[in-house]
Amino acid sequence: MLNKIIATAVSSRLLVVLALIATLFAGFLILPKLNLDAFPDVTNVQVTVNTEAPGLAAEEVEQLITFPIEAVMYALPDVEEVRSISKTGLSGVTVVFTEGTDIYFARQLVFERLQAAKEQIPEGVGTPGMGPNTSGLGQVFQYMIRAEVPGTYDALTLRSLNDWVVKLLLMPVDGVTEVLSFGGEVRQYQVQLKPQRLLSYDLTPDDISEAIEKNNRNAGGWYLDRGAEQLIIRGVGWVRSGEDGIRDIGNVSVKQIDGTVVRVRDVADVEFGAEIRQGAVTMTLRDENGEAKSLGEVVVGIVMKRMGSNTKVTIDGIKERLPIIQQALPDGVIIDPFYDQSDLVDQAVDTVITALLQAFVLIIIILMLFMMNLRATLLVLLSIPISIGLALIAMAQMGVSANLMSLGGLAIAIGMLVDGSVVMMENIFAHLSHPDAQHEKHIKNKVALNDDDPFDASHDSHGIILRIQQAAEEVGRPVFFAVLIVGIVFAPLFSLEGVEGKMFQPMAISILLAMMGALIVALVVIPALATYMFKTGVVEKQSPVLVPIEKRYRVLLKLALKKKSAVVISSVALFIASLALVPFLGTEFVPELEEGTVNVRVTLAPSSSLNTALEIAAKLEKQLLTFPEVTYASSRIGRAEVGGDPEPVSNIEIFIGLKHISEWTTASDRKSLQLLMEEKMALVPGLLFNFSQPIATRVDELLSGVKAQLAIKLFGPDLDVLVAKGKEIETLVKSIDGTRGVALEQTEGEAQLVVRPDRDLLARYGIPVDQVMMLVSDAIGGQEA
Repeated sequence: MLNKIIATAVSSRLLVVLALIATLFAGFLILPKLNLDAFPDVTNVQVTVNTEAPGLAAEEVEQLITFPIEAVMYALPDVEEVRSISKTGLSGVTVVFTEGTDIYFARQLVFERLQAAKEQIPEGVGTPGMGPNTSGLGQVFQYMIRAEVPGTYDALTLRSLNDWVVKLLLMPVDGVTEVLSFGGEVRQYQVQLKPQRLLSYDLTPDDISEAIEKNNRNAGGWYLDRGAEQLIIRGVGWVRSGEDGIRDIGNVSVKQIDGTVVRVRDVADVEFGAEIRQGAVTMTLRDENGEAKSLGEVVVGIVMKRMGSNTKVTIDGIKERLPIIQQALPDGVIIDPFYDQSDLVDQAVDTVITALLQAFVLIIIILMLFMMNLRATLLVLLSIPISIGLALIAMAQMGVSANLMSLGGLAIAIGMLVDGSVVMMENIFAHLSHPDAQHEKHIKNKVALNDDDPFDASHDSHGIILRIQQAAEEVGRPVFFAVLIVGIVFAPLFSLEGVEGKMFQPMAISILLAMMGALIVALVVIPALATYMFKTGVVEKQSPVLVPIEKRYRVLLKLALKKKSAVVISSVALFIASLALVPFLGTEFVPELEEGTVNVRVTLAPSSSLNTALEIAAKLEKQLLTFPEVTYASSRIGRAEVGGDPEPVSNIEIFIGLKHISEWTTASDRKSLQLLMEEKMALVPGLLFNFSQPIATRVDELLSGVKAQLAIKLFGPDLDVLVAKGKEIETLVKSIDGTRGVALEQTEGEAQLVVRPDRDLLARYGIPVDQVMMLVSDAIGGQEA
């Protein structure tokens, strides 16, 4: 079979060349469609359900919202796991499906079951909704909106610009599924009630809310015929915008007393204000002079990529939009990108290109030194780009993304890609440079010549072609089985499942595709092109490097054959000695990727306020900018909009931008730098630090649901017992060698002001509990009208 393939390639060599050209042309058309990602998307098939419950404590959120949603989700088919988190004012439920489930089918199933869950959730508590269709590594691009001159635009204005200008311009970009706003303040029309005035006019907060709602309405009156025309009737009664809206709300009539109208402005202050928030972002960076410059509070936009979309294409589309967005923003407002996963994609591509160039140089040097023939060297070199090109074309067609693992696999396989071509070329070269009598007889039997025509096999073109074919057939089987053995070596990677499979299988696929391409090149392309490159045969030249090496090898070979027992015994001894070293080798799921960005999770006391966190964040950023390696430090406090990480304000996540490691002066590696940073930031007492990197943190969270490399989960019905045992486990784990940043997840300690109705007194005055609770939720917490 292999001999037939080689014979067909040699006899139809023109078709092989044309097919090669067609393949290269197809590559130019198909390769732009290849998905480029920074890292393999190891996200399992999961759908999130988020519910905002303003004002509710974590306990009520768990009982009234989280539990009903969890309970109905277990009935779905192919559900592997349901996990949840309940925070003050927020519920997050994650439904994990088995691998292979279509994400859109999973979202449809969750949406249908949500209708049943909504019936079990009390009215007015919260409305659950599905999270964005993104993966765990979907936060591919981040930018900030800031005032060019600090203080010229307040947090309200910056947030409004992001929500109503930047977001709307970014959403049409292909691959973008959501843009989260983090930081700033959401502008509201606020009616600040005066309790004494309400009492004096015998009014309640519900009276004010009802009056405002009745004075803010549009209506449609259908049509009215007027002669030959038809008029559309509209009633426009909405409150106007801006300062006119403030005046309209203030003029709303609430009641009349003895002919005197009581307006909203008589019992309340009407003004613009900020929504109660549980998150903020600050930024400190280096200016043109290298000095640390605090920008104070900024607004950050987090662009989330749609599941399965092309990371590189999405980011390129965002970057193309940035100049348009900048033109749409008012003078003095700047949009600055500060986190971009395409940098990692570029680094992965650069790694492969560098490996290719290095391989080219080494192959040229080695083949030229040993074979002393430029044409043979060029033929072997062709095997690398052709093999990789075929692999990338196949990956694009199969939907396999090119990422750090798959491209890294190609970089690893470069040495193996040329093996078959080197063997094939060396044998062809040997046959052409050393024709013996047997080879001449074989060729003469295949070539029909006239009796009176002398035959010189070493120079006749037909003879050279047949000699090339015979040389290729001799090594065709060994080359084929060598590639097959390599494929078998990588076969166990396809048995991995879950996160492990998604991480390592792209590498195995890319290597096997490249090896298949290399096999095609060795068996088909090399023999076909050799017939064109060696039409006049070859003249062997003695290699000044090979001759002395060969002499020494022959001496060693003779010695090894004489001392067979010693060679076998020493080999076995070395093997046993290597086995003895195995227990001392460390094991790791995957080597740490150097992303160029560090993030440190800072945990404060659970009762810390947003203002306290802002003060501490500013101090920590200042300390971090004392390191010359740091380009910026951006602190995220609490949580963004629904769809982001549900963190409390006692959590600060600082993103630290770093210069290239070649420019570092304080430390030689990232871990040493992190230790120095921790010492510097420890000046603020009572803080817990956990260093990681953005993508690494996401991968850790996908593995365990916790943002840590190793997580211990404790289950039980009593929260107090869980906390007590958790603290014991924390103490024990801290004593283990090699552990750093050990912390118990915060489950208690949040300060509360609890209002408990006196039911006996309420019964005496005939006041229902609901009326007291309405005062807590509406008069204190606030009510939407």
